[in-house]
Amino acid sequence: MTVNVKGNLINARGSIMDRSVLNEQKNIIQDESGFRMQLDEVTFNQIDLRWGSYSNPLEKTLFFTPDKSAIISHFKLADDSPQLNRNMAEKQFVVYREPANTYTQNIEPTGKKTRSFFELIISEHFFNHIVTQESEFLMNLHHSSAETPAFDLTAQITPAMYHVINDMQHSPYSGHLKGIYLEAKAIELFLLQIKQLDQQDQAAISKLKPQDIAYLHEVKDILELHYGQPHSIIELARKAGINQMKLKNGFKELFGTTVFGYLHDIRMREAKRLLLDEKMYVGEVAHLTGYKHPHHFTAAFRKKFGILPRELKD
Repeated sequence: MTVNVKGNLINARGSIMDRSVLNEQKNIIQDESGFRMQLDEVTFNQIDLRWGSYSNPLEKTLFFTPDKSAIISHFKLADDSPQLNRNMAEKQFVVYREPANTYTQNIEPTGKKTRSFFELIISEHFFNHIVTQESEFLMNLHHSSAETPAFDLTAQITPAMYHVINDMQHSPYSGHLKGIYLEAKAIELFLLQIKQLDQQDQAAISKLKPQDIAYLHEVKDILELHYGQPHSIIELARKAGINQMKLKNGFKELFGTTVFGYLHDIRMREAKRLLLDEKMYVGEVAHLTGYKHPHHFTAAFRKKFGILPRELKD
């Protein structure tokens, strides 16, 4: 059984909702198999808040079609599906990048249980305004572009996070003031996640053993040989035989940059060489360096070198 979930929000009259103002809606998704999901959603500026609960007697495949790439924070509030939530335990959250293309998620049967979750969804534009080098987690997530969407991190939900989520669900304001209040609370929640994930990263740092160094060099070789392919921390750790935390922290300790920062530098270096030495077209170079969309490549190149790719060719 499959269910399609579109990226644009549609109001009761069938028109696309304006994200520049606060919109609230309740949706129920169900089918003849017994699958039922209830969603309470609040959308404002470039942030979505989503409370959900669902029951599912049979295995289910959901097809998602987001209209834009976004940063998703998924909080598992009750016994939830491990397939849907990247093998998360109860009372955990995961942060990951949702690509702007169709993808699927499998949901295992819930039996007679109802499972609940909360999601904080931040637009790419909003996220780019809060990225700072002061946070290792933010920099890793920032470098995991739309072409490497599988980057994710899981951590425990703290009491402070539960408190903020509850505050948002029971806002004392309405109208425009409610939008201001929810935006402030959403930022507060994301800051708590940043703190939790950065502390988790720091706690995982340990003295590198010779075998760990060999594994990290293997990852470095993979990135250099296959810079045009999409990569994820999960996939690289599996290939090298090292755990994700040691990969992320050990790589920076050994090479002075993050995994995705190094991949980005390789892509930009090779892009410059292909444009200058091989005289390739910008679209060709974008494809060879792992970018599905030339305009994403152009923006990254300009940010790195201060000029457009076509200006380098000229």
